[in-house]
Amino acid sequence: MAIVDVPIPQMGEGLQEVIILGFHKQPGDYVKRDELLYSMETDKAAMEVESPYEGVLKEWLAEEGAVLEIGAPIARMEVEDAAAETAAAPAASGVAAEAAPDSRAERETIIPPRTRAYCREQGITEAEMRRIPASGAKLLPADVDAYLKAKREEEAAPKPYVEHALSPLHRTFIYRLRRSAQIVVPATAKRAVDWGKVRRFAESVRAQGGPVQPSSFQSFAYCVIQAVKEHPKFRSALVGETTIREYRHLNLGIAVGLPEGELTTAVVPEADTLDFATFVQTAQANIQRAREGEDQATETTQLLLTYMGPYEIVDAVPVLVAPAAAVLFIGSAYEQNGELISNLALTFDHRLIQGIEAAVFLRSIVEKVQQIEQITKG
Repeated sequence: MAIVDVPIPQMGEGLQEVIILGFHKQPGDYVKRDELLYSMETDKAAMEVESPYEGVLKEWLAEEGAVLEIGAPIARMEVEDAAAETAAAPAASGVAAEAAPDSRAERETIIPPRTRAYCREQGITEAEMRRIPASGAKLLPADVDAYLKAKREEEAAPKPYVEHALSPLHRTFIYRLRRSAQIVVPATAKRAVDWGKVRRFAESVRAQGGPVQPSSFQSFAYCVIQAVKEHPKFRSALVGETTIREYRHLNLGIAVGLPEGELTTAVVPEADTLDFATFVQTAQANIQRAREGEDQATETTQLLLTYMGPYEIVDAVPVLVAPAAAVLFIGSAYEQNGELISNLALTFDHRLIQGIEAAVFLRSIVEKVQQIEQITKG
């Protein structure tokens, strides 16, 4: 029997890190080779990863929401083939030169079996074990005791602050923001829209008392969908640096705020194939799922809407989260010259969409709003 580390595999050229989305197995489970082990998200896609070994999963070395470098160990397994221990080395060797500054000390410090067993009795994980300072070449139980004593004293000391761990949902959002900042070239275009037209339409539909009870935002979103039909760049994505992938249909994302300040996304798949009633019902159902904590965004969500109507925010510059082509901010309505107006701000990936294309798209949205009674009957 041999204990081996399972590294994060290199799934594509140029990838440097991944975020862990979830685990398919628990410590103690017997895992077959090529059986699904965990899910992760890279710069390019979310994917499920199969086990490279057959054996017993001993422990996870990271948690859901953690961001790991390619080649970093994610799990430890007990396998029957002792040769598997050396087989794991090439997969992880690519990050050896990029390890943290204290990694050399971690490699040189010997952790005897007696000390390792003592650490497990104290509830110390493998990762934490490697950070314990040793008084000599070997890590001894006395070193562990000194570390635990200092840790208890530090925890007992009063602090002028309170720390809270970020949720997996929040960490996933941060990962996507960081990834977007590295690859997207953003630009923003703005203009106003007649929100009074939208509000009057939504109120008239609700007054009829039918099964469809649209909000002003949902009515406006349907106008955006009709504009996308005429502007395929807004249901596209840039693949690498040389290829535009134009999707046949629009997967529309809607930003949804949660009570603790977190942000998630509801998605209406193939929104451009839906009639008005079906779109409203689907959007309402999926927004409710998002409010319950379900993040529905995928790499095929091409256009995002963020609506700040209830929050008295009339203007903003939205942040584009790749791989979406654009994000449209809809501000709170306000009166101007006796009319009810809302400001639109479109942030788009300038590598894919040019400024004139963005301006024409915004103009098309405004035109669809003026035709809202006709397009919702179609």
